Amino acid sequence: MSLVNPEEKVVTANQLISNIKYWWKFLLSKATLIIGIAFLGGVLGVTYGWFQKPNYKAELTFAPEDANQMAGYLGIAAQFGIDLGMGGGNLFEGENITELFQSQTLIANTLYTKVNIGGKNQTLMAYKIASKYKKSKPVLDSIEKYKIDFNQSFQNKEMGVRYADSLAKLIIKATAKSLAVSKVDKKLNIVKVSFSDKDEVFTKTFVDELTQNAIIYYTEYKSKKARQNVEILQHQADSVKSMLFGGIGDVASLNDLNVNPNKQAARVGTQKRTIDVQVNGAIYTEILKNLELAKITLRKETPFIQVIDRPYYPLEKKRLGRLMGGLLGVFLFGFGTVFFLVVKRTFKEK
Repeated sequence: MSLVNPEEKVVTANQLISNIKYWWKFLLSKATLIIGIAFLGGVLGVTYGWFQKPNYKAELTFAPEDANQMAGYLGIAAQFGIDLGMGGGNLFEGENITELFQSQTLIANTLYTKVNIGGKNQTLMAYKIASKYKKSKPVLDSIEKYKIDFNQSFQNKEMGVRYADSLAKLIIKATAKSLAVSKVDKKLNIVKVSFSDKDEVFTKTFVDELTQNAIIYYTEYKSKKARQNVEILQHQADSVKSMLFGGIGDVASLNDLNVNPNKQAARVGTQKRTIDVQVNGAIYTEILKNLELAKITLRKETPFIQVIDRPYYPLEKKRLGRLMGGLLGVFLFGFGTVFFLVVKRTFKEK
C-alpha cells in the first residue's frame, strides 16, 4: 500500500511542469544570446578543423615464432639423448612483448638510432628536437650555448649534459604516450605496433626502427650463451682438426722413411702417431657432434619474427573534420552557455 497521498503526487507533478515551463521561457528569452554564442562556437570549430595539423598513424604487425615450431630441432637432439628443453619461458610470450616494446630503454635506443631522415644521416632524437623546437628561441639558444649534439650519446659529465637529458626525456615520454602495442586477438599470436605523430616521416621511421631494435635486442639477449658455446666448440673443432690433419701427414712421412720392413724399431714412431691420429679422430667426431647440437640450440634460442604488414606512404591521417569540428563547437558553446545562464539565474534567485 502506497504511503504517498495522491494529492501530493499531483502537486509534485504540477511543480515539475511549472519548473520546466519557467526555465523554458527563461531560455527562450535568451535564445538570441545562446544561438549567437553557439554559432560562434561552430565557426571556431570549423576553423580549428580546417587549420588543424593531422596526426599520422603507422601500424606494423608481426608474428613471433611459436615455440612449437622448434619441435623438429628438439626431435633431432633427442635422438642423441640430449634434452634441449624449452627452459624459462620466452620473452616474446604473453604480455612480455608489449612491455618490451614500450620500455623506455628500447624507445630511447630507437630515438638515438642514426637513420637517413630529413635529407641527412642523423638520429631520430636530433631530427625530432630540431623539428619540434625550431620556433622555440630559448631552447635553440640553450642548445647552441651548451653545444649540445643529439647525434651523440651523453655519457660524459660536461656542462650542458643535464639540460640535454631533460630535453631528451620529454621527447621519450611524449613518444611513449603515442605508442601502443597489443595483440590483434587473444587467440592469435600476432602483435600490432601502432604509433601516431604529426610528422609523417618520423612516424613511419620510428615504427620500423623500433621493431628492428626490438628484434636485435632480444636476439642478443636470448642467444648470447648459445652463441658463445658455438664459438668455443668451433674453436676446439678447428684446433683438433689441425692436429688431426697434421698427424695424418706425419704418419705418411714416417711410412715413407720405413723402407725396410725387418726393422721394427723404425715403426714405433709411426704407430705412436697413428694412435694420436685415432684419438684425435674420435675427439674430433665428438666435438663435431656437440657443435651441431650447439648450433641447433642456437637456432632454437634465436627468435624468428615474421613481419606481416609494414607501414607505407602515405600514412593514415587522423584529424578532426570541419563538419565534426563545427558540430562539436556548436554543442560545447551552446551547452556551456545554457549551463552558465541556468547557474547564474539560480544563484540570483537565492
